[in-house]
Amino acid sequence: MSFREGIIAAVAVGVLWAGQASAALAQATDLWTVTNVAVDASAASPSAAKEAALAKGRQKAWKEVYHRLTPATEWSRQAPMTDLELEPMVKSFDISGEKHSSTRYLAVVTYVFDAASVRTALRRTGVQYSESTAKPVLVIALNGGAWQPESPWGHAWAAQARRGRLVPVAVPEGDVQDITTLAAVSSAAGWDIVKPLADKYGAGSVLLAAAGKSATGMQVTMTHIKPDGRTPRSNAFARQGTEDETALAMRAAASIADGLQEDWKRTTSVDFASQSSLVVQVPFNGIADWVGVKRKLDSTRLIQRLAVEEMNMSTARLRLDYVGKAEQLQTALAQANIYLVPDDKGNWTLSRNASAANAPPAAAQSPNSVVP
Repeated sequence: MSFREGIIAAVAVGVLWAGQASAALAQATDLWTVTNVAVDASAASPSAAKEAALAKGRQKAWKEVYHRLTPATEWSRQAPMTDLELEPMVKSFDISGEKHSSTRYLAVVTYVFDAASVRTALRRTGVQYSESTAKPVLVIALNGGAWQPESPWGHAWAAQARRGRLVPVAVPEGDVQDITTLAAVSSAAGWDIVKPLADKYGAGSVLLAAAGKSATGMQVTMTHIKPDGRTPRSNAFARQGTEDETALAMRAAASIADGLQEDWKRTTSVDFASQSSLVVQVPFNGIADWVGVKRKLDSTRLIQRLAVEEMNMSTARLRLDYVGKAEQLQTALAQANIYLVPDDKGNWTLSRNASAANAPPAAAQSPNSVVP
């Protein structure tokens, strides 16, 4: 079956899937929330067993948050934390599926961490980490050349879309508009073909991920389509133990999504112990435009302080105190569709023009001052 034929055949399923996918996207977690943590502990009493289980769960959840924010090269530096230290870092938790006896307690728990407490803990240890959130990657999960959202592979990527990540994963809702656009997509597609889908979901790129069976498990052939080109690659996943198709698909999707995270974290992780400053000109069209730009700057985690030095009806001159490198600040701002552009004299301007992303690299420029 061709991809186009498979898409047409999937219309009925896609319409049913749309409501489910919308709900899944609406429930997507943030960076500080860890869901579905299975806890299990035994103790001399029910209350002691529950307390021990929740403490174990906090450690599991803290490890996941740490891994979300730091590149793999920093994981060996994760300092052990006592429960006395960790418990105040959890802002809230929700328990489901409780089972208990006189000596054992089991449940599934969602932990919500306090962002400020996590930042303090990370900075205290001196690790490099990132809070720069990328535009989502829209994943089109294919089976036999067709988009099949109800397949184990489709469900696996829907599960990834519900996880808090620096590079969020999005999946098509499957409405009529999606079906029409998906019918024109193939592994040979360029950005012009997938751009309508990417724009709909606010995605910065589209990943076609075609799963097929292999002698040992699963073979995944991928094409990552971006505005500046296409990158093909493939991964093989051998079945582990008694792993069924659903579990294998879940593990494969998680592994691929984790790879996207690592690429991003290597680029955006910064040392928060050092701070730099630069002065930037910000042209704008009216007060509403200025408010919109300032809101995006205020929400950029690398910017520690923003000071307005001069302002008239069409231009503002700002001093930005930021952590990381200038090119990392450029990358973070580009996710909000504003572009920090240097000229050949070292002057900086904020632009709304996407072509500004192709400006000379910021590494060639010098920030106005460096604060040790």
